[in-house]
Amino acid sequence: MCAAQDSNANRQYVGQSIRRIEDHRLLTGRGRFIADLPFAATCNMAVVRSVYAYADIIAIETDDARTMPGVLGIWTGRDVNADELGGIPWERLPPAPQSEPRISAPSPGDPTIGQPQPILPETRVRYLGQPVAVIVAETIAQAKDAADVVSIDYEERSPIITVRDAVEAEPLWEQAPGNLCFRTDAGDREAVAEAFARAAHITVISVDNERLVQNPLETRGYVGQYDSKTERYTLHAAAGKPQTVGRALARDIFHLPEDHVRVVTKDVGGGFGAKNPLYPEQALVLWTARKLGRPVRWQADRTESFLSDYQGRGQATDAEAAFDASGRILALRVRALADLGAFLGPRGSTAANMWRIMGTSVYDIPLIDFDLRGIHTNRMPTCPYRGAGAPEAVFALERLLDTAARELGLTPTEIRRRNLVPASKMPYKSAALSTYDSGDFSAAMDAAERIADIGGFAQRRTESEAKGLKRGLGYGNLLEACGAGIADRADISCTPEGDIVVRIGTMSNGQSHETVYAQMLADRLGVELAQIKIIQGDTNETPWGMGTGACRSMTIGGSALVLAGDALIENGLGIAAELFEAAPQDIEYEAGQYRIQGTDRVLSFADIAQEKNLKSTHHYEPLNSTYPNGCHIAEVEIDPETGVVTLSRYSMAQDVGRALNPMVVEGQLAGGVAQGIGQALLERNYHDPESGQLLTGSFMDCALPRADDLPFFATDILEVPCTHTPTGVKSVGEAGPTAAPAAVINAIVDALSPLGVRHIPMPATPETVFRAIQNAEP
Repeated sequence: MCAAQDSNANRQYVGQSIRRIEDHRLLTGRGRFIADLPFAATCNMAVVRSVYAYADIIAIETDDARTMPGVLGIWTGRDVNADELGGIPWERLPPAPQSEPRISAPSPGDPTIGQPQPILPETRVRYLGQPVAVIVAETIAQAKDAADVVSIDYEERSPIITVRDAVEAEPLWEQAPGNLCFRTDAGDREAVAEAFARAAHITVISVDNERLVQNPLETRGYVGQYDSKTERYTLHAAAGKPQTVGRALARDIFHLPEDHVRVVTKDVGGGFGAKNPLYPEQALVLWTARKLGRPVRWQADRTESFLSDYQGRGQATDAEAAFDASGRILALRVRALADLGAFLGPRGSTAANMWRIMGTSVYDIPLIDFDLRGIHTNRMPTCPYRGAGAPEAVFALERLLDTAARELGLTPTEIRRRNLVPASKMPYKSAALSTYDSGDFSAAMDAAERIADIGGFAQRRTESEAKGLKRGLGYGNLLEACGAGIADRADISCTPEGDIVVRIGTMSNGQSHETVYAQMLADRLGVELAQIKIIQGDTNETPWGMGTGACRSMTIGGSALVLAGDALIENGLGIAAELFEAAPQDIEYEAGQYRIQGTDRVLSFADIAQEKNLKSTHHYEPLNSTYPNGCHIAEVEIDPETGVVTLSRYSMAQDVGRALNPMVVEGQLAGGVAQGIGQALLERNYHDPESGQLLTGSFMDCALPRADDLPFFATDILEVPCTHTPTGVKSVGEAGPTAAPAAVINAIVDALSPLGVRHIPMPATPETVFRAIQNAEP
């Protein structure tokens, strides 16, 4: 009898909107965030940051600061170098051009690819807010007071702020002429040129995705400890990838065996990617803890987050498409510049590479010519931010289609439907580097248009015009490539008390892991939800883990979990046969119990665990990416006298493969859409182009969406199962910010196109919209 089939036949949790297990703890003040964790004799660290975007360090004067009350120590780049601490290396190797394939892959962090970022520089700063010195004192107020007294003599250099300017500027690194860190490409350049030569129409656009401050609710924070007896470090961190951070700290910073750095993460108040990589402050709290023999705490304030968190997006794209006379795409040409910042971050190459994987999205585009370049600027490094390159690609492609539709005299829905990959073509090999296993993109558009009430839009537009307002409708079709390339593992053990304990390599930072993992395993085993206990976020418990990112928790962690559940049943079968003194073929399993067929002799998991060690493990290696997809439709109303945009309706149909918990799916979609709307309308991250100074360093200038900025989100969850994950799941967490910017900007341009507006840059603030109206040429 097949164990997995038995337990699945009685499914009771998966597919249900089970209330989140973690919410009771979090809503009753029992969350364990980094600022809540008490440690005896803790002291506090403040960071002195560069006030210039690019400058040479001439001298650092710390004598007066050292005499300040409570100060325990001050350290600079000279001390870091004296202790021979390493720098922060890149981890993900940038892809090479097709014409220059690598014979062998360089080691992670190879400086010929990208220079490591020093945890404290000694001679030169390369971005505004780069750590230059640290002060540790008894209290944070004392540490900050002393930081204000540290005097640094700089010789300012001319910074490079925008990625388009960088390609013509003096290089930041000798090894990077034109500030080019890496270049890659995809497609057939000659075939694309031929397609453009015979095209009936060509549409050309240029769009920028401005850098975004990720701004999780909880700022980054760390507590470092050092045990002189064992010569081991412990980092308590708000981190999404505690295991990879711990391994990098040991290997690259302290030059120690990996098990000499333990990382412990409890609850995390949002991350979105910003809390996943290695940062200087993580190394600095550990290093200073060793120096002082006491725990050292650092928690960013919001201003520091604007200055020091790795940022997302930051891509300038020139795209053009060749069309035949019917509006079918013959070929797509893309030239994209990805802003890496001054250093190639641990996973800084991810976003630009996404074009090569999903750059044709849901469309049947036969030919591509993609040229993608990673460029250095005098900004902090970038890292994957919720969407990790897909929002940049989708935005450019969806804006290109809307522009082409207007030029060709088609509606936005007509041009999209003429170019969709039909469901009958699945599995579909795209011109990019992907094979889509499943999807019904036309059905997604059907569902989104139905709940958006497209038929009633003309009447709503007429009503808006009567009030002197402009109303527009915008589409944002999307496809992502999630979860490939990184394996992970789940371990399960049973206790004599009846608990089923899961140790899993991912780390929740708001994704409901405690609930959804429990749903999945409870169904697989046929047991009660309350029996499942989830352990995550401690490298002593899951040293092999890879953490959370790229929408891989349910696709990879969840797949490992259910297959480990199957293995647990099989392992228990052999032990039960031994305890029953019966043949394995005479034993059946159902709902957490083994029974000799035709008898009342029963053993539960707890019974077996009292006698034997009952456990299982599964290491899951994904066969392919999953391809979540959908159609989002935004509707806006604009006051042309003020430029104020009101988002009046937002509708989405999203194929998640399988909705493990529909309530959580809708929550993930809503939160992601809100972030995408923030990028489209509000979040301006502006640096003065001459000095590099940040001019939008607070929520007063770089606003986040508030409740009254958002309409009700009409949502239709579609389930076209993935064919290669054991549960059929595709993921959902990054869909919202991938589709929303395109849908909202397309809606704004649709509303203003009668006035002659052809494009609106993000964010579409009232000033930006008003100026576009004034400068338009009908």
